[in-house]
Amino acid sequence: MNLRCSDCAHYWPLDSTRWRCDCGGALKIVGAPSFDLARVDEGNHTLWRYRDALPVPDGASPVTLGEGWTPLVATEWDGRSIYLKAEYLNPTGSFKDRGAGVLVTALKAAGVQEVVEDSSGNAGAALAAYAARAGLRATIYVPAHASPVKQAQIAVYGAEVVPVPGLRSEAARAVRRAAEKGAVYASHVYSPFYPQGMKTIAFELWEQLGGRAPESVVVPLGHGTLLLGMYRGFCELLSAGLVGRLPRLFGVQAQPCAPLARAWERGAADAAPVEEGDTIAEGVRIAAPPWGRAVLAAVRASGGSILALPDGETLAAQEKLARRGSYVEPTSALAVAALDHLRDRLGDILVVVLTGSGFKTMKQCTMKQ
Repeated sequence: MNLRCSDCAHYWPLDSTRWRCDCGGALKIVGAPSFDLARVDEGNHTLWRYRDALPVPDGASPVTLGEGWTPLVATEWDGRSIYLKAEYLNPTGSFKDRGAGVLVTALKAAGVQEVVEDSSGNAGAALAAYAARAGLRATIYVPAHASPVKQAQIAVYGAEVVPVPGLRSEAARAVRRAAEKGAVYASHVYSPFYPQGMKTIAFELWEQLGGRAPESVVVPLGHGTLLLGMYRGFCELLSAGLVGRLPRLFGVQAQPCAPLARAWERGAADAAPVEEGDTIAEGVRIAAPPWGRAVLAAVRASGGSILALPDGETLAAQEKLARRGSYVEPTSALAVAALDHLRDRLGDILVVVLTGSGFKTMKQCTMKQ
């Protein structure tokens, strides 16, 4: 296994502490193991049932809190049968636990003792929890405007929380300065180990649907690591001959900050940076996604699309979901809100990924008495 730069194509030895190429390009793992049905640990009901498909060192003890194997809930939405993948039921309340578990396992095996990260909330909470589990020290740089509930969750795991005034991008600049001084940057955006955790969602869906892939999957879209990880997982299932085609992948952004949706509308190969507008869907408030080119290519390859929605539709979907028993944060509801816009393109087997718990953003609750 090696790391390959997505910009200059330079190869690097596999190193869990390296988060970018010297040219500044993002890295991906090449030669990583892939899904093998015969090597699934059926007695393990976490994502580690797929350990043999993950690029962790032989003999490394998984750093786990029971992440993965989340419920797939059958329900209906405006008369249409759908499945909700309840990622908000992961240990820290979001899908980010998958990436954090795999990354921290690799870092722990490499002897790392201290990590830094930047996050609007969920990724920071996941890293803080898994770092605590592994006995690592963690410092999380967060936008000062991030949900107080999420900031409190990060702190309760024992991580140092550093609020950074200004836009979301300012927190990213702050953590890079720390990384330039020698800190190990355990990035949910740049680490090539992170999407390896995300690809296990595809494997679980295939198993939970009785050995078949959904026709369509709808996800909220910020940096794009969730979509890219799932795309990688479904590609592995396709290569193994276990599915006949890729699911159509649909990414949903918030209109106030939607660089990928704008690029999609223009037919562009990459996403140009946009102004970082304010949105209740703080988890996708990403003005310059570094994986834009890869995300757009994956969506095109799958036959899906990318769209952007106003906050009003997101809030309405959040309330409607809660009335059906699923209380999620606005970023999760964003994906469900897109169903009305995609109705004719989704097919019969549709999965919406609910990424984060509503308990993380109590201030967003608008329920009528």
